[in-house]
Amino acid sequence: MLSQSQVNEVMACFGFSAMQEHKLGCLYEDKHRQMVVVDFWDTPPSDYHYVEYTSLQNRLMHQYQGIYRFFALSEHALHSQLENFLRSELQHKVADIAIHTYGAHRNETHLDPTPPEFNFHTTFEEVFGSQYLYALRPEEVYIDLNGHRRYIDFVLHRRQGNIAIELNGERYHHPLLISQQKYLSQLYKQNSLVHDGLLVYRWSNRGMRDDFKFKEQLKDYFGDASQFKATPYFKGNRQVSFELYAHQKDAIESISDKRSQGQNTFLTVLPTGTGKTEVFIEDFRRQLQQGATQHALAIVPTVNLKDQLVARVQQQLPLVEISTEIDTPLDLTIVTNAAVVRNYQHLPSQLFDYILVDEAHRAAATGLSKALEYFTPRTLLGLTATDERLDQKKLEDIFGHYHVDLTLQQAMEHGLVPPIRVFRLESNIDFSKVRFNGKDFVKSDLQKTIQIPSRDHLIADILQKYFVGNALQKQGIIFCVDVKHTERMAQTLRSVGINAKSVHAKDRSAIDEYFAGEVQFLCACELLSEGWDAPQTSVVVMARPTMSKALYLQQLGRGTRLAPNKEALYVIDIIDNYGPALLQPWNLHNLFNIGHYRAFAEVGEYQHPVLQQELLVLDGLYEQERKIEPIDIFNFEQEFGDLFSEEQLARELFISTGTVRNWIKKQDITPTRSIPFGKSQLHYFSQESIEQIKAEKNIKPRTEATRFDDFWEFLGKRDYTFSYKIIFLLAFHANCDENGEAQTEQIAKHYQAFYQRLFTEFGQCEKENNPLNRTEHLQDLKYLTRSIANNPFEKFERKRFFYQSKELSLTAMDSLLWDKLGKQDWAKIQDQMIQDGINYFHKLGITLSKTYFEF
Repeated sequence: MLSQSQVNEVMACFGFSAMQEHKLGCLYEDKHRQMVVVDFWDTPPSDYHYVEYTSLQNRLMHQYQGIYRFFALSEHALHSQLENFLRSELQHKVADIAIHTYGAHRNETHLDPTPPEFNFHTTFEEVFGSQYLYALRPEEVYIDLNGHRRYIDFVLHRRQGNIAIELNGERYHHPLLISQQKYLSQLYKQNSLVHDGLLVYRWSNRGMRDDFKFKEQLKDYFGDASQFKATPYFKGNRQVSFELYAHQKDAIESISDKRSQGQNTFLTVLPTGTGKTEVFIEDFRRQLQQGATQHALAIVPTVNLKDQLVARVQQQLPLVEISTEIDTPLDLTIVTNAAVVRNYQHLPSQLFDYILVDEAHRAAATGLSKALEYFTPRTLLGLTATDERLDQKKLEDIFGHYHVDLTLQQAMEHGLVPPIRVFRLESNIDFSKVRFNGKDFVKSDLQKTIQIPSRDHLIADILQKYFVGNALQKQGIIFCVDVKHTERMAQTLRSVGINAKSVHAKDRSAIDEYFAGEVQFLCACELLSEGWDAPQTSVVVMARPTMSKALYLQQLGRGTRLAPNKEALYVIDIIDNYGPALLQPWNLHNLFNIGHYRAFAEVGEYQHPVLQQELLVLDGLYEQERKIEPIDIFNFEQEFGDLFSEEQLARELFISTGTVRNWIKKQDITPTRSIPFGKSQLHYFSQESIEQIKAEKNIKPRTEATRFDDFWEFLGKRDYTFSYKIIFLLAFHANCDENGEAQTEQIAKHYQAFYQRLFTEFGQCEKENNPLNRTEHLQDLKYLTRSIANNPFEKFERKRFFYQSKELSLTAMDSLLWDKLGKQDWAKIQDQMIQDGINYFHKLGITLSKTYFEF
């Protein structure tokens, strides 16, 4: 690895000079103020935690709105990276090369998302709201500048540019723990994304466990949620003609005939060596003559095949204008798979009237499926040869779908998802004491409450009654609370003759049996709600109550795929007893705001129900259960969507949640709405009431932009009832790392040592009757930790200058404030605190020198 002086020499050749060192290397800047990071470490892993790496990366990515990062493994390696990404002639290069598979698509190989992915999704919903979840797309295919197919954990789609989110385990991504070649590959992917205009943010498990900081970072880095592209989308269906032909002429005539019958998607299989390319050229010629196409796109796997097709078309259709750049379409644009996958989202979805996919059997491996779903051509033609191993179902699935921007209700009206019919199964299980943590039910309480056999038997009875041994026998999924619940539920179903199995991360054996139709019901945990697709699923049972709209919609989505002989999706909501609580879990009726209920009635047809064959079966067997009855519904999003919770109010006012709750308890402020929930109340505030609180409490406008000035104003007041603030700031600065974080215990130990020294030397360490003047308090580190949290920390927290992560035992400065405070600022703070400390204790008759304050 290069030394810093060697790196400086290489960077100078590219016009960069060193600007700021960090633990793994240095930040460089050129005359155009372009910034790059170069790593050339000499640091043992034990001295550098991965959260430090991701924190620095995210801070720089946000500060400079995109930054390249290079690894100085050798002079040649560094030169090569700089040439690839910084030379102007390469800035607009399109990867027009063959795609090489790199890694696997988790949705194709895993039943569920990883816990970090699930936690990220849940926190995103909590910060921005469920209405913006559609902007967050998991497991997106990406082709890097080298033609490697990669996968991005999440992509946030925004109007001002997309964001790539990578959730990394330390063992597999820490540069000091993985191989040098793997780290180079990781950086190549990241730099390719930055080159293509995406910002790249990384979080580790440790970074996400710091709940307060993580939420603040999401707000800072992702920007205004109103700029998210959050339109819901569903897959429409194309009718695919899959045919094998012996001759070109047969294929061409068949395509013409079927097009005249209204079909527009064709998968054509011809024997090897019969000239399948001629099928496209002739059909394309006919469409040109008929004026049915203005812009056509031909997609081929390799550059050689692209050049061959260009030559063939020029020879046979010399008047056709050909482009080989996807962003400059002419009569016919001929490009490789890589060019399409890398660029399709920047083009209008209706740009091409005619799309050819040559070597169609490679579409799945190269990630073309997303692009084909995106475009809506009049003709989509896939060509392949019979000597390839074909998976007809896979090909039809890739070519047979396209995306439409519709709500779930609109998608049902357009026939893009099956009709949804709902049954409300009411239990008398008391959920009124299940706690709510602000975003969902406390899982430990759910586990205790749902462990009641009678509730499981109710579900088993209703499934046996309607979906076993009659014309309506269907396959389905029951969403449970945890693994034990899945196993217990499956056993209960088997006891009444239903073939059911439990499925979870440690036991996936039932999946293949379910796809083969050998298992009728799967009992699954909540993580099955993403990353799995079984169109034949016709019954979804919500046995796990949730306050998360995202989780409810994901679970519902497991059954919203169309499939042959699937006339509807049957949803069974379990309606438990929540006592007087107005706040209730999501169910289909509050999701669609339906105020009436009739068993298995179709959503959207309560006023004018349409009798269908399977409903006649239900009517005949169970007429007494088919009556329409009014029900009380509560749609939280509709009722409270514009209101602020206690935590959101605290953020808005830049005070602590404890202060808000204290004001409510003293009736200093009045919530706009309050919801009884178990033994407690959930309080919400309108924007008008917030403005009134600001006026009554004389709270001046404070924002992230004013945080730096607010901090200096706070220090400038020199308001010291006790000396706590002085010693806290000095102890924090002595222990904090480069990310503005310090171990709470270490702060408390320095705090303790300072006051113990004063007590030993002067017989007191604070004002008369102060609790710190008692030996038992000074010797009790836990007491001192609690004391610091109450005062002075709470005063800093209220202003949003500091926060604590109790789970990680960390005390941290607000990241925006930390980034703005430089070395000179901290020197000024330290000088002020020492002088203020000397003056404070002088008033108590205690004379101290600067050395007492040097931690």
